[in-house]
Amino acid sequence: MIKLEQKILKFIARENLIAQGDNVLVALSGGPDSVFALHFLLKYKKKFRIEISAFHLNHKLRGRESEGDEKFCSLLCASLGVSLFSESADIKKLSYASKTSIEETARGVRYRRLEELARIYRFDKIVTAHNSNDNAETMLLNLFTGCGLHGISGIPARRSNIIRPLLSITKEEILEYLKENKIKYRTDSSNLSDDYKRNFLRNRIIPHLKKEFNPLLEDALFRSSRIFEQGKNSLDRIAEELLSKEAHFSAGRVSINISSFTNSVELLGAMLRSAIQREFSKELTFEDYALVKELLNKQTGKRVHLSSGLVALKERERIEIFRPGKALDDEFRLKIGENIEIGPFRIGIENGAIEEGNRKNFEKSELIEADNTDDIFILRKWKSGDKFIPLGMKGFKKISDFLTDAKVPSSEKRNRLILLNRNNIVWVCGLRIDDRFKITDKTKKTVRLWIQKIK
Repeated sequence: MIKLEQKILKFIARENLIAQGDNVLVALSGGPDSVFALHFLLKYKKKFRIEISAFHLNHKLRGRESEGDEKFCSLLCASLGVSLFSESADIKKLSYASKTSIEETARGVRYRRLEELARIYRFDKIVTAHNSNDNAETMLLNLFTGCGLHGISGIPARRSNIIRPLLSITKEEILEYLKENKIKYRTDSSNLSDDYKRNFLRNRIIPHLKKEFNPLLEDALFRSSRIFEQGKNSLDRIAEELLSKEAHFSAGRVSINISSFTNSVELLGAMLRSAIQREFSKELTFEDYALVKELLNKQTGKRVHLSSGLVALKERERIEIFRPGKALDDEFRLKIGENIEIGPFRIGIENGAIEEGNRKNFEKSELIEADNTDDIFILRKWKSGDKFIPLGMKGFKKISDFLTDAKVPSSEKRNRLILLNRNNIVWVCGLRIDDRFKITDKTKKTVRLWIQKIK
């Protein structure tokens, strides 16, 4: 078994997973993999000079078995002198409420809590006990359901502060080690069921593939996944460099310069995947990629809906990706001295001028004559047929024509706000006031209108 331990140590060193002095939190289910991981790290605790704690989440999915797992982890950590964070979550209830699978819900809850504990107690690394069998299952599941380079790369050895030091060894090696060293662990009966896709793959498909094609299937797929991962990482680096030059990120929106695709359309998928993951924490599917690629050749204003609930919109020289918001169909009453938050902006009205120091915080502010205005203004989205006299002009102009001439993007045009008083348009917010409300030498009363981007 020394050979197995050396294999893991070499993998940890090659992937630079653990640094001297790290404070480590182990995800402990009570199953063979996580129990092995805890014992292994404790054995080499002095070598790495690390501190070790553990976390157990009771999913409440298997009644007494789940309670037994929690008790087992508590007794194990007590016997080993390891601090344990133990919590419970009704995964079935949460799954129903969020309309996601039990597996996905459990994974989300588990990782969120691990990250919270790492932040609160300053754990440098989170250890999960994924092995090469898990990696093989992930690769095949992704391949069977359709994936790109990221899917076929399998499970990464490291993702941010989460590390997987057991990826280079198989489940069989782990079980043999535990048996030889008489280390007890818990068996999850649900892993023996074919109810879930992964279990069906694990219990039916992979044994058949090993029998008919390669008895060392997990090792072969592990080697392949590392090669794929190198290619993926190289592509991601190039995509990130392009995004830093050609993309703009704001709250809930990504804008990518179309010219960045003209000579490198092959990088489109990588750029979109990185941008969407960074801004929205969503995954890009092959179908999404195909839709956006087609959008490049469509006319300005065309849009497509992506599987993640996002929208991609073709503008003159860029692609905009955003979450569709609710249409602003209501009217809002706004008194002098008040302000209101709508979408990504805050709009307000102040009595008189604003000190120059405060004005710098506004994206746009306008001083208007208020000699003949009411104290209450109406804020609403512009409608077809709305007209005003843009500052500097003498005749009326339709809002729709004004927005087009001002080159307001199609994605923003529909929800552009206007401010009214006594049924007259005072301000196309952030763009232009009505000429009838400009300051003159006869003005006695002024009002400051302002708009501020919410960070």
